Amino acid sequence: MKIKKYIVREMQEAMRLIREDMGPEAVIISSYRLPRKHLLDFFRPPQLEVTAALDELPAAPPAAELPPGPAAGPQPPASREGGTAAAGTPSPAPAPQVRRTRREEMPGPEGRVPPAPGPAGALSTGGSGPVPDAGPPAGRERGDFPSFRAILKRQEEAMMDGDVREKWRRRLLDMEVLEGVVEMLLDGLEPGTPAGEDEDFLLLQLKGRVVSLVEEAYSSRDDRNGKIRVFIGPTGAGKTTTLAKLAARQALFERKRIALVAVYSHRFGAVEELKFYGQTIGVPVEVVMTPAELASAVEAHQDKETVFIDTEGISCRNAGQLLKLKGFVDALPPSRRVYLVLSATTRNRDLLHMAREFDRVGYSEFIFTKLDETQTRGGVLNLVHQMRRPVSYVTGGQNVPDDIAGLTPRRLAALLLEGVEEDAGALLRI
Repeated sequence: MKIKKYIVREMQEAMRLIREDMGPEAVIISSYRLPRKHLLDFFRPPQLEVTAALDELPAAPPAAELPPGPAAGPQPPASREGGTAAAGTPSPAPAPQVRRTRREEMPGPEGRVPPAPGPAGALSTGGSGPVPDAGPPAGRERGDFPSFRAILKRQEEAMMDGDVREKWRRRLLDMEVLEGVVEMLLDGLEPGTPAGEDEDFLLLQLKGRVVSLVEEAYSSRDDRNGKIRVFIGPTGAGKTTTLAKLAARQALFERKRIALVAVYSHRFGAVEELKFYGQTIGVPVEVVMTPAELASAVEAHQDKETVFIDTEGISCRNAGQLLKLKGFVDALPPSRRVYLVLSATTRNRDLLHMAREFDRVGYSEFIFTKLDETQTRGGVLNLVHQMRRPVSYVTGGQNVPDDIAGLTPRRLAALLLEGVEEDAGALLRI
């Protein structure tokens, strides 16, 4: 087995290098995001360590050629002493011993041993003459037969080429879109649409149906309540980095007066990262430990246009932590926007469970991170449809203040139906 490691910026770059170096049969066995060890690393693109493996099968040994059998016909008997067969007649040379395989030594149905192959690949049939070698089929050379995987792929393509609707059903299911949602999107479309020019028309129809499916969730969003923005979610989802991206955009590009507030946690380094971002973009950072302190900090920054509040990442299975977080959120004024930050790499079933459990805290919209690390983006559509809340932003990297974009119904449809093979940068430019 051949194993090789790659240090790259994005997973797409690693897949391209692995395909060029090791071929399409190589498999990614692990991926690891290299930690940032220095302060300057926060302003540099992140790096991934990707390990790939290729199972190299040993080459089959060449088949040994059997020597031709002895010439047919009666042979003069040899004497017991190994001399001459008859007086005055020299003894013929002994016939070469041919080692037969186990298959050739097995008797046939009539108790006879099958004859050994003769010269030129002919098979002796006992008086009826040699059977000529049929050779490969017409138009095909020896060893040019397709593999089992290639046959299955051709059958699948032949089955899907005749029905574009069936092709899109398979694509959506592969992206982990719920089966019920897939049927809603495809219901009523003309079955058996031939592939070709009608496929673009079907894509436009699907985009319109995705927009109609999520439009109600987006219409309920009130963008005017944007002064206080709270970020909640599970541990490791990327809350602090996402907050820093939005805060840096407002402070550096839009020239707004902002403030950062961190709900203190006992996890080492949780507040230091936010303080570092605050010092970098030149905005004040407050640290609070109780809901009362949080309310006072927000009151002290009434002159600011936006107050960003970072909270501790918690498990949705811990009811005590959820109630504690709810106490912090309830201490804020009603004019707040609470983002539930989730990773797009999370399984669809777990996303729905997290969304329902964090609903105890109360949130108004979603943010999906790590969009560059997955191609199964059906969970975004599933969550908007089932929870009736919009996805306001998506992120595809850790570059601050880049790698983030707002999401509208039309962008969500394009992300789901067109962005499957795009890289992270192109996804955020849809």
